[in-house]
Amino acid sequence: MSTVIAAMPLTNEELSKTDEPLPLRYPASEAEYWSVAQEAEYRADYYRGEIIASMSYESEDHAAIASRLNFYLQQIFFDFKAYRIGNSNRPVCIPTCGNAIFNPDGSVIQLPARFYEYQKGMRADLTPIVVFEVLSPSTRVRDLGEKLPCYKQIEGIEHILYVDGATVKVHHMQRQGDNQWLETVYTEREEHFEINGKPIKIGDLYAGVDFEKPEDQSGK
Repeated sequence: MSTVIAAMPLTNEELSKTDEPLPLRYPASEAEYWSVAQEAEYRADYYRGEIIASMSYESEDHAAIASRLNFYLQQIFFDFKAYRIGNSNRPVCIPTCGNAIFNPDGSVIQLPARFYEYQKGMRADLTPIVVFEVLSPSTRVRDLGEKLPCYKQIEGIEHILYVDGATVKVHHMQRQGDNQWLETVYTEREEHFEINGKPIKIGDLYAGVDFEKPEDQSGK
């Protein structure tokens, strides 16, 4: 076992007991990252020579929003022979961003898929056409500051969705050409955005979500 893995918490319980604010960052090689990805209970990212560890716990609202968006994407990309819908356990590798490896909350992969394969059984998607993140207090800075610029470098990506988990707010970024993006922000439940010509209503994503009730924000 490498010294990095030996020093890292590998369970959600161990992560929850650390005194440091999440996510935790550990300088590591890519080989050490893949070892941690196999051993740890939680999802880990790899960015600029660091393993980034955060609890896999999701608040009720976060889980509900992610599940609903995943459901609507399945309705749009219903042809299982042409598309695959990924969840938060499917890593995405971005070679042009220092071989960053992220775990978005969801993705759509057009088939045949292309992979980055570190070694047999360890691989990440290279060419999602849609990725989405549900923003929470513990992930907002990373999702916007680190992940978003990298997501925009993914070859062939068409849509990036950032759905706020604390208020009604959806950022829809649609590629218009090389390094050109149209970003629209929706804050009303009656509004909708379109993917492949199919509407998704903002209110449907937040159905059943009550922002007035107290919510545990200890995790994603």
